Amino acid sequence: MDRNFDGIANRFRQQIYGTLKGQLRLEILQEDLVTHIPALLGSDRKLTILDAGGGIGQYSAMLAAQGHRIILCDISADMLALAREEYARIAPDADIRLIHCPIQSLQEHLDEPVDLVLLHAVLEWLKDPREVLNSLPTLTRPGGWLSILFYNKNALVWRHLMNRNFKLAYHDNFENRKNPLTPAWPLDPADVHEWLNTLGLSINAWSGIRAIHDHMPKPVRDMTPAEDMLQVEKHFGRKPPYRDLARYVHMLCQKPV
Repeated sequence: MDRNFDGIANRFRQQIYGTLKGQLRLEILQEDLVTHIPALLGSDRKLTILDAGGGIGQYSAMLAAQGHRIILCDISADMLALAREEYARIAPDADIRLIHCPIQSLQEHLDEPVDLVLLHAVLEWLKDPREVLNSLPTLTRPGGWLSILFYNKNALVWRHLMNRNFKLAYHDNFENRKNPLTPAWPLDPADVHEWLNTLGLSINAWSGIRAIHDHMPKPVRDMTPAEDMLQVEKHFGRKPPYRDLARYVHMLCQKPV
């Protein structure tokens, strides 16, 4: 069954977005997107953006504050309640629409294709991620964009190996009942890359997020200024082999015209 965050939505917000980890994610995502989609910043043309499985809408709220129209869907009612708070705080006058539904049902709720789909930290919570990924281009206009962020299987296997959890490293199901924020189905970037190519999408940006941060000894990490960490992540996290061990991988894709 796909993961639903009802009951732990507040914990998710605090542990992911209320930290340097969340700052690194948002900064690198923003740089990837505005570099390739200039209309996101300072344009008279406002985009229609679908935040699929958008949770609390942390990143899409920033886009809403810049005047873009946002459609956010999530399977969790608790997450949608937090999203309402987030939009009210960051973009109180924004044009937003919240939909309580699974991603698999989105086609029933959209009147027309969108300019940009955000699918951030969702695939790793789905039993059949490829089915969902295959459906997204149909929701996007020709020439539109898909921003795919997912939890990297390589990073999780590496962490288990470094902690001498050898048995766990061999598994394909990484469900951690002690930590419900660890995805059960992280993805191999090589697989996602192949799926996107099969869909005929061009990959215009490929970045690792927390490629350095998560592999630093904690005492060293705690002494490192946030700005220094961000710069080293941007420099090395977009290059193999470092990006291949990042906690998250971001691929920004464009649909053919």
